Amino acid sequence: MKPAILLLAATLLAGCAAPSSSARSAGPLKILASGKTAAEVAQCIEVSWQDTKLFGDTADVFLDRLDDGGFTVFTTQTRYFADVVRAGAGSEIRFYASKGADQIPLRAASIATCL
Repeated sequence: MKPAILLLAATLLAGCAAPSSSARSAGPLKILASGKTAAEVAQCIEVSWQDTKLFGDTADVFLDRLDDGGFTVFTTQTRYFADVVRAGAGSEIRFYASKGADQIPLRAASIATCL
């Protein structure tokens, strides 16, 4: 019985794992700049992506701190994610999405409201 519980827990946790470097290998779909701090932009993206009126029941969004002091905001199974890093006095946002993902324009527009 215990192995089944461990498998279930591992499966559930896999959906909320931060994006790997291989997920970034193809490069971002968009690169944006903001005069706001990385923390301000990342928190705004996290909140806006949690809007179930816009994104339906796929609104599970997570925030992870990067080693360089930036942040990654990502959805379940890292279908969409944004790296938000310091750039001068502001920040740079790199937006990534899985091929064929249907909410790319909407998620990108949502990021733009946080700039």
